[in-house]
Amino acid sequence: MQAAENSVVVQPRRRRIGQWFRQRLAGMLTLDTRRPRAAIAGLWLFTSLAAGVCALGLPTGFGTTFDVATGVALNTIAMPLAAWIIAALLALVGLRVPRFAAGSALYSGALLFFILLFADFAWLGSVIYALAFTLIAAAAGLLADTAIRSRRNAAIVGGSAIILWIGMWAAGALDRTAAGDDADRGEVQALATVMEDPSGLGEYLVDAFTYGSGADKRRSEFGQDADELSRNADASAYIEGGDWTWLRTKFWGFDESSLPLNGRVWMPQGEGPFPIVLMVHGNHLMEQFSDAGYGYLGELLASRGIIAISVDENFLNFSAWSGIPDQDMKLRAWMLLKHIGQLQQFAADPSSRLHGKIDFRQIALVGHSRGGQAVAMAADREQWFSSDDTELPSPSSYRIEGVVAIAPTDTFVDGRQANLRDVSYLTLQGARDADLVNFNGDRQYARVDIADGADAFKASLYVAGANHSQFNTAWGEFDNSFPGRLFIRPAGKLEPGAQRQIAKTYVSAFMETVFHQEEQYRSLFRDYRTGLRILPSTAYYNQYQDGRFQPLAEYEGDDRANPGPRATAEAIGLTDWRHIEAQNRQLQNTGDRGLLLKWDEQGVYSVRAASFGQTLDAESKLVFSIARVEDSASNGTITVQVKDRSGVAVTLPLSRFADVLPAPKTDFTWLPGGESAISDGKFAGEWEAVYQTVELPLGAFEDEDPDFTPSEWEELAFGFAGGPGSVLIDDLGLDP
Repeated sequence: MQAAENSVVVQPRRRRIGQWFRQRLAGMLTLDTRRPRAAIAGLWLFTSLAAGVCALGLPTGFGTTFDVATGVALNTIAMPLAAWIIAALLALVGLRVPRFAAGSALYSGALLFFILLFADFAWLGSVIYALAFTLIAAAAGLLADTAIRSRRNAAIVGGSAIILWIGMWAAGALDRTAAGDDADRGEVQALATVMEDPSGLGEYLVDAFTYGSGADKRRSEFGQDADELSRNADASAYIEGGDWTWLRTKFWGFDESSLPLNGRVWMPQGEGPFPIVLMVHGNHLMEQFSDAGYGYLGELLASRGIIAISVDENFLNFSAWSGIPDQDMKLRAWMLLKHIGQLQQFAADPSSRLHGKIDFRQIALVGHSRGGQAVAMAADREQWFSSDDTELPSPSSYRIEGVVAIAPTDTFVDGRQANLRDVSYLTLQGARDADLVNFNGDRQYARVDIADGADAFKASLYVAGANHSQFNTAWGEFDNSFPGRLFIRPAGKLEPGAQRQIAKTYVSAFMETVFHQEEQYRSLFRDYRTGLRILPSTAYYNQYQDGRFQPLAEYEGDDRANPGPRATAEAIGLTDWRHIEAQNRQLQNTGDRGLLLKWDEQGVYSVRAASFGQTLDAESKLVFSIARVEDSASNGTITVQVKDRSGVAVTLPLSRFADVLPAPKTDFTWLPGGESAISDGKFAGEWEAVYQTVELPLGAFEDEDPDFTPSEWEELAFGFAGGPGSVLIDDLGLDP
């Protein structure tokens, strides 16, 4: 009886709750009239576009059409579902607004917020820009509705087109090419030598073929169409449990125990043996293959009598779906060494196209991005791989003579970094690099040691208009994947062909010097101006050092008066002079110390050499590296004065020997405040101090004043006037 009474009480309460819900939800969408529905249409179009663009940055491997269609379809399903739920909640609380439109706007804002986070925006920047883009999308829908209903639609559409064009211009969609620094080209053109153009094709005909596992399901050239069959490599020792995901295995068809040794080969026709260059890409999206992007270098080198191979390491790259192996840097270097071992097997096999073709005492490695660090690690293998490792070729069975790093990373691996000794090294970097914004190759440059009298050399080139991706033809024009690509668009980039012309010129000249002893090209590394007739128009900054260099002051310690074991120094009129570490765009120390000199109006810094045990003559050179570190320094003038033991002093303007330019500034995004809002301030630094080498032939001072005796030189002084200004100086020495 009691239970019956309770049920009589509960039932009406349930009915009342249900009735309340029905009343609240009745007419839930009555306020979503034509105008709110027009705003919803604008929001749907905008979010569908955003979802499609975002899908481009999350490739599945099924193709662009599938990825974009899937992104749009998911947005089309999710938006009305989320909007209906939000509208129902608004109805339940009694808020009288166009509820479905409000729900669509909230969904759109949330979607755009997470897309911007995915594009490496800070959370506050994501909130601000998501709100702005949501309002723009809704306003666009309302504007379109007005245009349809109004007789003035032509004017509205025309005005919209103008606004759109202005937005595209600001975003960099109508890209602007780099304006070269031509101010002094007329004066320095005489420096251009009659050296052969190293970017031109050579005399050899070229055979192109591939080697691979024969079982690659993604690329037939390494699968059923491979010309040479290679062995797989077991990398289990470098892959921890769960680090190689099942999705990665599903995509590639193999796991870490059977990594393929795939390569694209460009080989000169002829008897051989030929020097060989292994080229390796960096960390692009795994699903967008990178190894074909250096064909322009492979064909050029092969035509000049050098075998070139582009190594496939795409399976070690990042995927939005399966991440990246933790030990990928070590794996990239290990795989390069495995390729050398595989090539040794080909060279010993009479049935192989490579039989007897390779000179394993003449090997060079070229790497881009993470590949640029991997090649240095492979050349310094003892730090990470034991010489007793039977999986790798014996260190005594080959010799790496040169390393080229294009926009490389330079991270610690197992707490260590590569150190190269008596290996020629070249690094290239672009000031418009929106992937690796810092000149990391400069740090590796500082860790290349060349013994006194060794034939090896090291060189660097910083290019004002170059970015990261255009060195690889498969990576496209931009450095960032979608959606970040929409916002990170540095203006003033070189055209892709022009940027690759620089790579062809310097990489080819490097190989010709290292392998074929073409000494004519050393002048290009010493002073880029000797190649102006070959190089595209932009600003360049270069460093060079070889086994002839005799250091006087390296500025590694803190004793200003004794900057090196064979020199003393003093300063007059400077506001600051001290030894500091150079810094990159993010104001992080690079690990390379130099001398900071600051002045307000004028000042002098002088270095007096102690006994250096070298016989000097008019051909001898004083050598140093210099970098401007403030824009204001470009307004001042710098002179160099040499003095001999008898007191004869000769002063000449530094501009007679080099154009010491301020490092180029780069604005990476068109968004107001975007530099600090994206990637935790990665793009906040507009520029970094970039060293360039200056050589002062003592004969030039003797020509100015015959009383000056080059063999009696003992002091160098820098004079500064017009300021305020500041410079960094490093690696001051002699090339006797």
